[in-house]
Amino acid sequence: MGEPAVTSEEPIFEIFSGTMDRYAMWIQSVAGLAQARERMEQIAAEKPGKYFVFSTANHTILAEIDTTPKPSQQQTPGKKDIA
Repeated sequence: MGEPAVTSEEPIFEIFSGTMDRYAMWIQSVAGLAQARERMEQIAAEKPGKYFVFSTANHTILAEIDTTPKPSQQQTPGKKDIA
């Protein structure tokens, strides 16, 4: 008989939208911190907003991103830029 297969289980991290202190909504669980960060960034690129990666093991936020569109600088009505 051969040796048993070695499995490397990475910790699971949770991806949430919103902020931890208010209206957080669970999105999905991802194995591995690097993969969780990458997935959070993909989600944020597809649907702009606030997201964070949470560790249930130590109850901390390990990564955050905010891709909420910022209001653009608008001209004051009645004024024009002269080029």
